[in-house]
Amino acid sequence: MLLPEALHPWRQWLEWFAPEQLPLFADLLGRLNLVLGPLRGQHKGGVPEPDGLGDLQRRGPYERLLPSEWLLADEVPDEFLRRAAVGEHMFLAPQYRAHQANRLIVVLFDAGPLQLGAARLVHLALLILLARRAQEAGAELRWGILQDAPRLYELDSSAQLKRLLSARTWQLVGNEHWQAWRVWLAEQQQDAGECWMVGQRLPDTDNQSCTHRVQLHRSLDGQCLSFEMQAATTRRVSLPIPDERLALQLLKGQFDGGVVVAPSLKGSVPRVSVTLPPVISSAGTHVAMKMLDEAGMVVIKLPAENQKKPLEVRRSLWSAGRVPLTVTFLSRTPGAVLSDEQHLSFWNIPGLIPVHKPSREELQLPPGTATLLPVVWLRSGSAGRLFLLDTQGHLAFWMAQTGRAPVRPQPGKTHRLADGVLGMAKVDRETMAYVRNDGGRLYAHSIDADGVVSSPHMVGISEGVSQVLFAASSLWRRSLGGCALLSVDNGCESWQIISAAVHPEQMERIDLACGWKGLGLLLQEGDDHYSLVLLSPNQQTIALYCGGQQRVLFTTSNAIARVSFCPMSGLVAVLTSARELLVYSVRLGSMRLQVFCNQVPERHKEGPYA
Repeated sequence: MLLPEALHPWRQWLEWFAPEQLPLFADLLGRLNLVLGPLRGQHKGGVPEPDGLGDLQRRGPYERLLPSEWLLADEVPDEFLRRAAVGEHMFLAPQYRAHQANRLIVVLFDAGPLQLGAARLVHLALLILLARRAQEAGAELRWGILQDAPRLYELDSSAQLKRLLSARTWQLVGNEHWQAWRVWLAEQQQDAGECWMVGQRLPDTDNQSCTHRVQLHRSLDGQCLSFEMQAATTRRVSLPIPDERLALQLLKGQFDGGVVVAPSLKGSVPRVSVTLPPVISSAGTHVAMKMLDEAGMVVIKLPAENQKKPLEVRRSLWSAGRVPLTVTFLSRTPGAVLSDEQHLSFWNIPGLIPVHKPSREELQLPPGTATLLPVVWLRSGSAGRLFLLDTQGHLAFWMAQTGRAPVRPQPGKTHRLADGVLGMAKVDRETMAYVRNDGGRLYAHSIDADGVVSSPHMVGISEGVSQVLFAASSLWRRSLGGCALLSVDNGCESWQIISAAVHPEQMERIDLACGWKGLGLLLQEGDDHYSLVLLSPNQQTIALYCGGQQRVLFTTSNAIARVSFCPMSGLVAVLTSARELLVYSVRLGSMRLQVFCNQVPERHKEGPYA
């Protein structure tokens, strides 16, 4: 896993965690690292032993006087005496080898009821910091539980962290526990250079047997944790209460955060274009990306939880020389609208036949492959429609021949549905929603696969609105299912959440900090509030805003080049500048896939610079 530069010192331990859990540890590690201070086990002790000659010095016993000075006494005795009087004689200084103090670090944790909850996550962070501390000093780290019979463990895998979390007891730490540990540690062949005790209401200790005491408890208002370290000096720091969802994952030992990355592939993942976003299937089972070295898409089936079989990767190619205007999924198979000089053809979409390319006045189509146009495929038992929104707000569609009965409108032609459309999205299995501008007012509609359009629902004034996001909901079958309108003021986004359950004067307004961008709107089942999926200003963090609170979902090591959100499945798919694909489920709160898409085909590996 690639980590942000600030987390590189703890790389080997943080690789045990899922990407979305890293922000929590980045905060804890950064705050605690400033408090720890130098390693006490590095001081020199014992009686020094001579180890040859070292430097020259002005003072010393005359048996170590430099031989050249004795020659001066024989030849010029008066000069010898003068130099002795003013301290100019030179003496040999011996080199001493000092005994090094023991570099074993022992840390003992209180696993009792006073340390339940967020305090246990601080235990994890402190253990990682002490592991790094020991590694830098060439020392060894061992840990144990105060309430258990004396036994020390290494920190060589995530299993040890899970062992620490599972060591819960309802017994408070008492003097008898510390005395048992103190006697046991004194009997060991290797003395501890540092001995840490971490908990709350710790027993009395002396500075010789316990060098560091950490008192960890929740503040009176319950809003933070107080971390107090008592060593040569006393240092304190306040720690924020971690995000509840991530905390529960970690406390349950779910360090992989639900990440399912199969150990092997049924085929290498080819290089993909970072100029086009990933395409997510409505069912949330597949992701497709435009290949860089071939004309077509690479399709990855998202693995199931605890999947053991190889990750399924397949290529799907179209004829060379055609430019994809848009890509969508038809169940598990990607389909696309392809353009050449004269025609639009429909790749992998059954029932659609090629049409003459519309004029620029009819449909404004982008040149090249700079972006993908919004598209929705709907199909019922009797009809199939492919909707496309161009760059000028023209909403067009094409009819698919699905049976023997004649289809209306006629297949093989480009049909116009509406103009002045600001956005559209698939919001139900057979329903699409769109918002159009009519006379300065914005109206929301829905349409099904048979072409039945709902009555207009006014959602606001068009002035200043530049984008619309839709929430997937079965409410769209009858009326308004929820959308969000974007306006920008001095570079800061402001979103108006339009819900079917409230009147316009009760609409929720979300003002984002400058640089943050809204990606998608989600309505969780049984939730009263709409959630807004966000992208950070540095293009490396995906967050969620809901109910007045904003929390981080996951971070990436490299800048996010392209991102997609599917309101139907609740999946976020990001493609970084390093061609790393991450797929995260907002509904489940877990990472579904993390894989690099940078395999160069064999034919491109020839030559000395491949």
